[in-house]
Formats: sequence, structure tokens, C-alpha cells
Amino acid sequence: MGTTTPTLIALIVAAQVATAHAENCTGVSSAGKFALCFDPGNRISVTAGSDGFGAAVAMRHIMHFDDEPDLVWKLEHVALDATHAGFSDRFTGAIYRGYFMRHARDGHIVLPLGVPKKVFLPFDVGAYAEVGTVTWRDLPTTRIGIVNLGGMVDFARTRTFRRRLAFGPSARWDVDVMQSPRQITEHFVAPFSTAMANLRFESANGRLVGDLRAEAGLVWSTLNGWEPGARAEAFLERIMLAINDRPISLVLGARYESDTGEAIARVGARIVLFDRHDPRVSLD
Repeated sequence: MGTTTPTLIALIVAAQVATAHAENCTGVSSAGKFALCFDPGNRISVTAGSDGFGAAVAMRHIMHFDDEPDLVWKLEHVALDATHAGFSDRFTGAIYRGYFMRHARDGHIVLPLGVPKKVFLPFDVGAYAEVGTVTWRDLPTTRIGIVNLGGMVDFARTRTFRRRLAFGPSARWDVDVMQSPRQITEHFVAPFSTAMANLRFESANGRLVGDLRAEAGLVWSTLNGWEPGARAEAFLERIMLAINDRPISLVLGARYESDTGEAIARVGARIVLFDRHDPRVSLD
């Protein structure tokens, strides 16, 4: 009885919290109920903007462990993210990119030297991976990103996807391919000689999202040897309306690459074809 009563109380409190969350995320009018909360990490969307037309598939989920209830893995995936601007003969895309972050409520390491000590960590740990990127412009060469990997520490230390303040070393391998005749003209390699940062924020209802990813350091090329390199990309997305619970958002963004000295700003609209907005499927 002593252990059963607290368990029942905890279940009742959790059910009340989930019900309150569901009520906050569901609007009611004379026409019926409608969604007020959205999940920007689980959707299929298309975009139209100043940089062309594009599409992407996003999915994220949390892995729980029965034997370690205080430990979770937060996994985020984006696949087939591509944008094509036919009027300026430009194409950018990525086959896959993902974040894999490990969060533990009492994250720590043990120092076994002498008297063993338990040292608590002020950050989560994880990794970033990007595979198969393509940047095609009205130029003789096309930049193909074979792989981009990074180890990251996240000082946001949250169990949700709503905040990330992550930094870490990164490595990448890119190649330039001559369009005609088809041949590789240059390799770019950064063997963990660059650093990466990612800052992300999402509102609790998913209607406002901001993201900044930057990478800078030394990159070795087969033609010029070691040279400094940097690139950054940022976007801000705000849901403006929803049709049949499918959000339509305004997207503002900017991108910079030191290799080409090119800075591009963009504005457009993102239309979600499918998403998950059921508040009972918690992001926490």
C-alpha cells in the first residue's frame, strides 16, 4: 500500500498535466476543434521563395530506456532537403543531416585515479552528421559534400528539442566536380580542423522557430593547401495561418560561404503537407 499510493498519485498528476497541455493546444469554435500547437521537427513540407522552390522531410523522436529513466537520446533527422531556382540555374540539397544528443539528468564522469571522484557535467554530449550535399550554381564546377561530422556539447541541457546551444569540433570532405567534362577538379578536407556551433530556439507551441549553424576553421585543398574557411546559415520561421490544421509559415533566412564570398538572403513561404500536431505526443 505504501508504494502503490504514491504511484497512483504520480499517475493522476501526470494525466492532469497532459490534459492541461492538450487543452492549451486545442482551440474550440462554433465550427469545431482545431490545432494550436505544431511540431516543426515532424513534417513533410514544400517551400517557395526568393531562392526557388524546395521540399524537405523532417522527423525527430526521443529514445527512452527502462533501466535508466533519467537518460534519453534526442534524435533529429532531415532527409531530401533540396531547393532549386530555375530562373538563376541554382540548386542546393542534402540527402541527410541529423543531430544525435544524449541528455542525462545527472550527467557526469568518473575519475578513477586515486580516490574515485564523480564530476558532474554542465552540458549534454552528442554528434552532428551530414551526408550527400550538393551546391550547383551557374559555374563550371559543382560542389559536392561527401560527409560532414561533428562532436558537440550542448549547454542548453534540456530534455526537449526546444533549445540547443551546442559547440564542437567538426570534420568534412568536399569535392568540386567539373560539369563538362565530368571530372573531380579539387578536394577540400578538414580533419577536425574546424569548429561548429548551432543555436536553436522553438516556442512551446511550435509556431516560432529560429536556427543558426556556423562552421569555421582551417581547410586543406589539393590546389591551395591550408586556408581559412567559414560558412553559416540561419533562418527564422513563423507560422502565419493553418488550413485544415496544416500550417503555412513565413521563412526568413540567410547563408554565407567564404569559398565563394557569397552571401544570400531569402524570404519565402513554407507549406506543410503533413505534420504531427497532436499535443499528447509530447516533445518533452
